[in-house]
Amino acid sequence: MTEALTNMNAGNLGGFYNKSYISTKTQELENKLKEVQDEQGFLGKSWNCFKEITNLGLSNSDCEKLVDKYNNGEISFEEAVSYIEDFQSKQETMSELGANILTGIGAIAFATTALAAGPIGWIAAIAKGAPIGAALKTGLKTLDRATNNIDGDAIDAKEMAKDAISGALTGTTSAVSSGVGAGIKAGKIGLSIFNGAKCGAICGGVSGAASYLTDVAFEDDVEFNTGELLENAATSAFVSGTVGAVVGGGMYGLSANVGKEATKTLGQTIVADSTSSTTRKLLGQGERNILSAV
Repeated sequence: MTEALTNMNAGNLGGFYNKSYISTKTQELENKLKEVQDEQGFLGKSWNCFKEITNLGLSNSDCEKLVDKYNNGEISFEEAVSYIEDFQSKQETMSELGANILTGIGAIAFATTALAAGPIGWIAAIAKGAPIGAALKTGLKTLDRATNNIDGDAIDAKEMAKDAISGALTGTTSAVSSGVGAGIKAGKIGLSIFNGAKCGAICGGVSGAASYLTDVAFEDDVEFNTGELLENAATSAFVSGTVGAVVGGGMYGLSANVGKEATKTLGQTIVADSTSSTTRKLLGQGERNILSAV
């Protein structure tokens, strides 16, 4: 009789323990998801809204469903955590990409309007693209932090300095002419592809090296390593170079002015260059995702 009661009590305690354990883990998942949600400013919220509408990619609703699946025993705690962390990583990546796209478009519009004298070289791109890029990127990311649910997150001197450097690089590399137009004018697709690849590789190499050095300067857990510097520069040069070649070939194939002189209005130039710049950034992020999965 005593043994039977002991076993029954142990079973009850075991059930209580399991329920208590699941409840605690559920709370951990809910807290982690809330932290990710609180981090989202207008850039992250806009991207999540797009995914909710189109049902593409990981969304906030998907993460909430994962918590329910854990409660129902359909997935493990580790799987749920991994899913939420994947959502967080993708939101951060796409928020940064969105800020870079908007910064690039703004730098192109400003530099093209200010110069309005044909292809923009490196000196002109630095003089006109870098300042507006720094201002735009800093403003966008500050606004993004100001619209999240973390108190006191908007004004962060270190993040603002990093954003200014990143924005200056994005503004410069977006505004500089790729040289693809020369191939279109000459009726030589090879020249368009080559110039696109060359400009992309230079822009990518410079951006990769500068981004790494910025992390070294501002992040406590990143120490300078020559090998890592070269790896970042080479990887970015490869990604941007291959994307530049693809965009160069695509622009040649889509152009209605192959082999002849063509004049475009200021607005047409801004739209064409912004489309090209945005395409490069999107394809570049896609290629980086593929390389990181290899």
